[in-house]
Amino acid sequence: MITLTTNALSAIKAALSCSAQADGLRVVAKAGSGDGVNYLMHLDSRARDGDLILEQGGLKVFIDGASRSVARGIVIDFVESETVRGFVFEDDPAALMMMAGGGLRN
Repeated sequence: MITLTTNALSAIKAALSCSAQADGLRVVAKAGSGDGVNYLMHLDSRARDGDLILEQGGLKVFIDGASRSVARGIVIDFVESETVRGFVFEDDPAALMMMAGGGLRN
């Protein structure tokens, strides 16, 4: 459903270590303008009714019912370069592989 790269897992776990209240990551996907999708994520303290709970690398990921079908198949990466630092949401894993120079960052 959702894949977190090793870089993304490390960045999220670092943020969680600074939060006394959060227990996992919430990912929300909403239809954007045109054919686009807006992805949001934040640390969350608990699952809510109807959430799908995934676990990757010891990290809980909460996905609400409305986001499940929209977020299906996305890869979340964390990138750092001279010009960009942050999370990248890619719903086309092949495109992310091209960005990463031929393979997902692990």
